[in-house]
Amino acid sequence: MPTAATASATSVAPTSGLGTRFAFTDAASGAQVGSITFTDVALVPAECVTDPVPGRVALAVRAQIESTGTSRLATPDQWLLSTVDRAGITQRTEYAVLTNACLDTFSYSAFPKAGTTVAGWSVVQALPEMVALQFVPLVQDESAPMDAPRFVTAAPSNVTIPLAVAPALATMTPAPSAAASPTPVTTTPEFVPESATPAATATVSVPKKATPAVGVPCTLPGDGYATAEDGGTLRCTKAGGPTAKWVQSVPLLGTRTPGAACEVGAGVAMSPGGAEMLCLGDGPDTNVWTVLN
Repeated sequence: MPTAATASATSVAPTSGLGTRFAFTDAASGAQVGSITFTDVALVPAECVTDPVPGRVALAVRAQIESTGTSRLATPDQWLLSTVDRAGITQRTEYAVLTNACLDTFSYSAFPKAGTTVAGWSVVQALPEMVALQFVPLVQDESAPMDAPRFVTAAPSNVTIPLAVAPALATMTPAPSAAASPTPVTTTPEFVPESATPAATATVSVPKKATPAVGVPCTLPGDGYATAEDGGTLRCTKAGGPTAKWVQSVPLLGTRTPGAACEVGAGVAMSPGGAEMLCLGDGPDTNVWTVLN
């Protein structure tokens, strides 16, 4: 996994991988307007999309969005999220209409508003040969009147997120059909003398659990985070329908105390009570471990 860091707001689009917190400012005033941290990327099964575009795949992108002051940073959608192929060409994504069965899986914790932090999934249709994502921030000043909305010109104007591992296709494992119960047969019990040898106890073999890897099914809530063979961090999530699977994630740093100082983008942590926490704040002296509600 790439080393996480906070991207500076410069005229050149910063480049880093999953786990980096990209901060944006008002290009006119220099005031902080918000930040975004991309944490997970996965492919969605075609059955989750009601109107798939030929030659495209459904791409799920999980991000944490922090809106500062009176500014509201929009969630990544087909207008704001693009992919970059191996030739360095940026390709626009297209709208994805999800089936009802997959809507809850890819929702946000809440609708983004000024002064709040939310996290969740966005799904778009994209060309499959991607090596990076590109995000263009859309920032609205919610203090402006509703009949005269004001949008903030953000700096930087876009950010690029290289993908260390190509997104894996999430496979939906169908539930096995229940076998028909055999018709009971009435028989006369056979007399067994006390000296007879008791029947041997049947041995039930427990199937071996699959090794965690990107795209391999996992079980919620039992599975949380795991380490891949290459040393990267995996997270068990329903990223592709009702069946949970392992996806690429930022590092899990272990248990931390809510409110303790932290480094933004270093990874995720767990509270003593088992709640997932992210490092939030406006600067090195204010970043603390925070439980997402």
